[in-house]
Amino acid sequence: MRWAIVTSLIVHGFFISLVFKNSDGKATTYPRVIPVRLASMPVTKGVKKPAATESKSRKTKKTEKIETQQDKTRLAEVNRRKRPKKKQQSPKPAVEENEPVEEQIVDQNKGLPEGVELGSEFGSARLDAAGFDSPYYLNVIFSKIRNRWDNPYEGLDSVGCVIYFVVNRRGKISDSAIEKSSGYAAYDQAALRAVLAAKPPPLPNQFNSEELGIHLEFKYIPYN
Repeated sequence: MRWAIVTSLIVHGFFISLVFKNSDGKATTYPRVIPVRLASMPVTKGVKKPAATESKSRKTKKTEKIETQQDKTRLAEVNRRKRPKKKQQSPKPAVEENEPVEEQIVDQNKGLPEGVELGSEFGSARLDAAGFDSPYYLNVIFSKIRNRWDNPYEGLDSVGCVIYFVVNRRGKISDSAIEKSSGYAAYDQAALRAVLAAKPPPLPNQFNSEELGIHLEFKYIPYN
């Protein structure tokens, strides 16, 4: 234990001697330190230093104000360009209070000869052929349809539909369709079945056309 302590002291002393001696064996010398005292400048009375910071802040505020005003004007100009132009509305013509209104009156019995009896089941009838003068033939057709008519609707409101059908020269129905619906499918289909079930007679000999188009209105009016 004592030998370890002695050897460590010898080694440490050897390294310390190398540090404080140079390569020639002379001790290193350091330059002499001379203390110096700095003198302060004399204070001058009555003279104020220029406020540089205040002038800079004032300049920045002025530039900011100018920039904000320019930005506002630019934004206003851009918004004005973006806004769509309003279309000028043409003035509406003034309507006089006492001016009469023309009403278009449609004759639902157009083309029917005198002496045709439609009955309470039908509201009106219109023919496509002009100059057809045979009330007897039309009364036969309407009576056949009336016998086949079975009204499925018994409501409190009045309803009606128009069935269009074409009778050819031989008395057969070549075309048929629901021209105007009543709003109730059962009522429209019953009217169409009544037309198709009727067997009209051949067209009269005095009628020159090969077919006759008929627009027949089925109308239901409830009893009060």
